[in-house]
Amino acid sequence: MVILIATAICYAEGASGKWSGTIALLYDVTVNMKEDKGLVNGVVNTEIGDIPLKNGVVTGKDIVFKPFIYNGFAVSYVKGKIDGDKMNVTVGFQGTTFTGVLKRVK
Repeated sequence: MVILIATAICYAEGASGKWSGTIALLYDVTVNMKEDKGLVNGVVNTEIGDIPLKNGVVTGKDIVFKPFIYNGFAVSYVKGKIDGDKMNVTVGFQGTTFTGVLKRVK
């Protein structure tokens, strides 16, 4: 469940690379992202496994992933907003909203 939240965490213009942080003050995640022609793909690494991220759309500093199902769990939205080396993330998972902050790993 938390893993899917991490999915929300990810990319916008200039955001290719590695990001790390906490979702819902509980779940540590690392996100590796790559943007190509306005689409973002990557992987969210968590304590309970890796979650693939596909077909995120970048608009300015915002990224949005369409709803998806992962291992039977519904993720209704994943949104990220980049501000320099920080990314604010919001994830809709199983009817609950989770937020977090990721920082660029240099």
